Amino acid sequence: MIILLHGEDTYRMRRKMREIMDEHKEKHKSGLNLRYLEGKTTSFDDLRNEMLGISMFKEKKLIVVSDIFSNSKLKEEIIERGKAFVDSDNVLLLIESSSITAKDKLLAFLIKEGKVQEFEPLGGVKLNNWAKEEVKKLNGLIDEKALEKLIEYVGGDLWQMENEIRKLVNYSSSIKEKDVEAMVKPKYETNVFDTIDAIAAKNKKKAIELLKEHAEKGDSVLYLLAMVASQIRNIIAVKSGSNAGMHPFVLRKATYQAKNFSLEDLKRIYQKIVDLDFEIKVGKIDQDMALDVLISEI
Repeated sequence: MIILLHGEDTYRMRRKMREIMDEHKEKHKSGLNLRYLEGKTTSFDDLRNEMLGISMFKEKKLIVVSDIFSNSKLKEEIIERGKAFVDSDNVLLLIESSSITAKDKLLAFLIKEGKVQEFEPLGGVKLNNWAKEEVKKLNGLIDEKALEKLIEYVGGDLWQMENEIRKLVNYSSSIKEKDVEAMVKPKYETNVFDTIDAIAAKNKKKAIELLKEHAEKGDSVLYLLAMVASQIRNIIAVKSGSNAGMHPFVLRKATYQAKNFSLEDLKRIYQKIVDLDFEIKVGKIDQDMALDVLISEI
């Protein structure tokens, strides 16, 4: 079996990935049949050996592979010879954070032969309902005005939304508009701009100090990575001429910062953040080390 999870909403995608992994771990207590591979560097033979090799305990295997769509050779071979994976009792779980074009041949193959779930950004009623449900899961309540203010401040960034909801529920189990105004900083005011400036200036010491200041104030590492990634995307959008609808304040900062980066550097930094996000989620790297690794490698 092959399952593909992809889309811009990496929060819900990662949550679904975790659900599948937890279900597998619960069913197979040994945990020896859960493997992780990086799609960018994996060969078809490596993947075939993992998928079709005999399990030590004859249990169903779950092979999690990230960013396989960036490996053109592996994609072609899966299309040509991947039917054995489809027919296998083992599960190949593909996680793709980068965008996939509708005409991609591997996507067409997986839609036909496997299971594909796309996670598009939430908005409107769906975003409202999602936020309400998250508050409810934490045994809290939020009134309509407070919910409107929260979405106005945060938008559809579910990584930040989760972080803010947890802070709000800890502050008050019955969330009012004044609570949101007191506890939540509007997304466009989130101070990641100085960090981006430090990265552009190759001042790694200052960049890591700024990020760790945020962490010490209670912002999670995943939230910080998401904020930096969001601004990097904004700068990429400015360089690509696709910044329509961007908040004026963010647009001004992104336009200024775009002068200090090449498009190639921006894509490399963004990919590194995506890689670290995945490694944190699957337990390959400790959160406390992730920020140091990010800054040291860019």
